[in-house]
Amino acid sequence: MCEINVFKSVTKPLRFMFAIVLIAACSVSTRASAAPPSVTTVSPRGIMPGQTSELTLGGSNLAGVTQLWTTWGSAEPVKAEDGSLQFSIQLPSETPLGLHALRVISPGGASDLQLIVVDDLASVAEAQGNNSPESSQAITTPCAIDGHVDNLSRDFFKFEAAAGQQLSFEVLARRLGSPLDPSIFLYDQQGHELAYSDDAEGLSGDCQLCYSFETAGSYVVEVRDIRYAGGGGHFYRLRIGDFPCINVPVPMGVQRGTQARIDFAGMSAVDANPAHVFVPTDWPHAWHSVSTRRADGVSSAFTFVAIGDSKEFLEREPNNTTPQANTVALGTQFNGRFNEPGDVDRFTFVATKGQRFVFKGVTRTQAAPTDLVLELYDASGKQVGRVDDAGTAEGTLDHTFAADGQYTLAASNLIQQGGELYAYRIEVQPFQAGFDLAVSADHVNIPAGGVGQVTVNVTRRGHNGPIQLVIEGLPEDWSALPTIVGTGMNSGVLTVQAPSDATTANVLDNIAVIGTATIGETEVRETATLNNSLRARWNQVSVLPRNVSLAFTAAAEPAPPFSLTIEPAEVVLGQHLKTTVKVLASRGENIDGAIELAAILDKTAFPPEATLKLQPIPAGTNEITLELAAGAKTPMGPFTVVLKGTHKKDKATHTAIAAPVNYRIEQQLTMTSDPGERLLKREGELRVKVDVARNPALSGGIKLTVDKLPAGVTAAEVVIPADQSTGELVLMATTAAAAGEFADAVVKATAVDVEQVTTTSPLGMIKIE
Repeated sequence: MCEINVFKSVTKPLRFMFAIVLIAACSVSTRASAAPPSVTTVSPRGIMPGQTSELTLGGSNLAGVTQLWTTWGSAEPVKAEDGSLQFSIQLPSETPLGLHALRVISPGGASDLQLIVVDDLASVAEAQGNNSPESSQAITTPCAIDGHVDNLSRDFFKFEAAAGQQLSFEVLARRLGSPLDPSIFLYDQQGHELAYSDDAEGLSGDCQLCYSFETAGSYVVEVRDIRYAGGGGHFYRLRIGDFPCINVPVPMGVQRGTQARIDFAGMSAVDANPAHVFVPTDWPHAWHSVSTRRADGVSSAFTFVAIGDSKEFLEREPNNTTPQANTVALGTQFNGRFNEPGDVDRFTFVATKGQRFVFKGVTRTQAAPTDLVLELYDASGKQVGRVDDAGTAEGTLDHTFAADGQYTLAASNLIQQGGELYAYRIEVQPFQAGFDLAVSADHVNIPAGGVGQVTVNVTRRGHNGPIQLVIEGLPEDWSALPTIVGTGMNSGVLTVQAPSDATTANVLDNIAVIGTATIGETEVRETATLNNSLRARWNQVSVLPRNVSLAFTAAAEPAPPFSLTIEPAEVVLGQHLKTTVKVLASRGENIDGAIELAAILDKTAFPPEATLKLQPIPAGTNEITLELAAGAKTPMGPFTVVLKGTHKKDKATHTAIAAPVNYRIEQQLTMTSDPGERLLKREGELRVKVDVARNPALSGGIKLTVDKLPAGVTAAEVVIPADQSTGELVLMATTAAAAGEFADAVVKATAVDVEQVTTTSPLGMIKIE
C-alpha cells in the first residue's frame, strides 16, 4: 500500500502545476518495444478522503507501468493482471472534494488524463442484469453508483425512502469525460414517473434533480442515454444523497489576502450552508475548491471559486434602475445573481477620458447557465457599448471612455430568466495588449535522445508581434528548443529534447509552457492551459476542473530508430530572397529507405508567402538540402517551423521530430553614403562613397543609380561587385547647371540578380558653384 499525504491543510498551495515525468527503462530492448500506455476504465470513479481506496485501471500497454500520477499525489501499482492495474490509495481527510485527474507512467511514456471524483459518498459498483424495473439493483442511500450504459439499454436502481425525506440525484458523465448524454427518471413502486431530468442548466449536459418523498416506500431511479446510445465507454457516476443541488458559488470570485463568505446558486441551494474561505496573499492558483452541505447533512456538493488580486463586489438589491445602481470603483470585479425574471443589475462608477477597460462576463465556464448581456451607458443615459455572448463563452466589452464622468454598466440575462440558479461574475480590468496560450494535448512523450513536440495555439489581444515559447522547470540535461510564434501567426510548435539516458523515475513539479513578448515597454508573460484540448477530447464540456487545466506532462519514451537534425540552427533571409537549410538523418538498423519530410501544422506552419520546398531524404543518403523562400508579404521578424520525418518499410512505420528550423526575416539591403562635404563645381565632379550591407541570403552585385538630379548634373550607374560592399558614385556638372543648393537627389540601390530588392537613401545637400 502507498500512503499519499500531500495535503497538510486545505489552504496550503496545492501541487496542481505542470509536471514532466522522466521514465526509467530496464534495457534498450525494453525501450524499443514499449508503447505509450492508455487508460480507458477507472473503477471506482470516486474515492473518499480519509479512507483507503482500492483503485483499478484498465486499458492497453499497461505492462511495466511504474506509477500513478494524480492531482493529489502519486502511487505505485500493487497488482497488475489481465490488462488492469490496482492501486491502494489513502487520501488525507483534508483533500478537497471535487473533480481531479490521473494518468499512468510507463517506459513507453505517459497516458492521457482521466478524471475522477474525490467524494464523501461511498462508491457502489453497478451490478449486471439491472436493465429493467423488475431487475433493479438494490442500493442503500446515500451512495454513489459507478456504472456504464450499454447500447439501447437502461440501468435501474431500487432504494427505500422515508416520508418527508429529501434526496438529491446527480449524474456526472460529460463532466467526467464520458460521451454519455445522461437522463434520469424517478419512479414510485407502481412505475409512475415522479420526476425527470435531462441537461440540467449549466452542467455541460449532465442531469440533476432534488425530490421530497411524500410517503415512505420503495422507489426506482433510471439512468440512460437520451438517445439510447451506449457501450463500455459510456460511463457515469450517479450520486444520491442529502447534498444541496448547486452550480456555482456566490460570489464567484474572492480576492487574495481576504476572507469571504460563500453562498451558493443552484436549483436547490437555499438551504446550503455557507462556506467561509480565507485566501492567503501568496495563494498560487486562480481557483479555490469550496464545498457545502445542508444542515445536519452527511453528503456534500462541491464547486470552485475564482481567485484574483482585485477587489470583489457582490451586488445589492434593489439596483434595477440607474438611480438605484450600486456605486463601485472602476477595476472592481462585479458578482451577482438575477433573482427574478427580467432582473437587471446596475453598477455605477467614475471613469476618466482615454481610459480603456475590458468587461468580461463569466458564467457558463463556471457552471452558471446565465446568458449574460452587458450594456454601458454614459451620464446622459446614452448607450455607448453593448455585448452579448461570443459563441459558447460570454461576451467581452472593450471600451475606451470618451470623456470624464459617471458611467453605468447594466447586466441582464438575455432570455430574461431569473431565480437562485442565475449567478454571474464580470471581470473588470484595464486593457493590456497580450495573448492567451493553449497546448493542443495534455502530454507529450519525448524519445530518449530525441525531440518531442506539442502545438501551442495563440489567441491574440492587440499584439500581433512575435511570441517566444519555452518550457520552464526542465532538468538541466533536458532542453526546450528555441521556438517563435511569428508576427501574425496563431500557432507554433514547441519542441523538447531529452537526453539519451533519460531514465530518472520521478515527477518534477512546476513545469510550465510559457510565452513571453515585449509589448511596448512591458514584458508580457502567459502560461499555457489545457482547456481547449480537454474540451475537444471530452465532448466540448463547458466546465473544466480548474485543478486540471495546468496538468500538462512530458515523459520519456523509447528512442526511435532514426533521428533528424537541422543545420544551421538559424538562418536569415528577407522578402524576395531564398536560403537553404540542411536536414540530416542518423539512421538505425533497417532504416535504409527514403525519409519523407512534412511540416507540422502543414498550411498554417508559415507566414504569408513563405515557403519551404520539402523533399524526402533519399534512400541510402543521410541528408537533404531544402530551399526556404520569403515573398513580398512575408512579415519581418523571427519564425519557427518544425519538420516531421516518416520512414516506411514493409509494414513498419517510424517517425521522428527534427529540431526546429528557426529563421528570421530581415531587411534585404541597407545603404549609407559618405556624409562629407557636398560641393560640386561646374565642369567638375563630386565623388560620393556608398556602403551597402546585404542580407545573408542576398548575393551578387548591387547597382547604384541617382534619381532627381537637377538639370546639368549627371551620375553614371555603378555596380558594386558581389564580393565588395563599397562603391563610388561620380556626379558631374556641366556649364548649364544652375548655381545653388539642392537636396532632392536620391541614391537607389538594386540587387542585380533580384530586381525586387531595392532601397533608397537621400544623397543630402549638394552645393553647386
